[in-house]
Amino acid sequence: MKIKKGSRVSFHYELRDESGEVIDSTFGGEPVIYIQGEGEIIPGLEELMQGEEAGFEAKVTLEPEKAYGPVNDDLLVFAGPENFDDDVEIEVGSSVETEDPDGNTLTFKITEVSEDKVYLDGNHPLAGKTLDYKVEVLTVD
Repeated sequence: MKIKKGSRVSFHYELRDESGEVIDSTFGGEPVIYIQGEGEIIPGLEELMQGEEAGFEAKVTLEPEKAYGPVNDDLLVFAGPENFDDDVEIEVGSSVETEDPDGNTLTFKITEVSEDKVYLDGNHPLAGKTLDYKVEVLTVD
């Protein structure tokens, strides 16, 4: 059966960054299961697997636009330390959550701390990065 919109697909992947370092892999663990065409995985992988069958294997390099998108400068913000609850650790690398006006949870990573400002990045950690994937389709239903 070929992968088409609405197909339930299971696959393994290995993800490497531009330097060749493995960032993540499902090989040796549980595969990813998704529905084709529902936007559950990044666009470049959906496009790669469209029309393929179980047993398909490939390696692909994805530019940011086909992966996690470019860095969105609107998600690079700062706030004063007084804007954080007392129980929040304000240190570089920590994550903080807030809600947008619609009540959706947003996660920001603290990238810099000065005496009067806390700099935050709400982009996906892989936004703006070119990524190398190896995929193996296991099943197509």
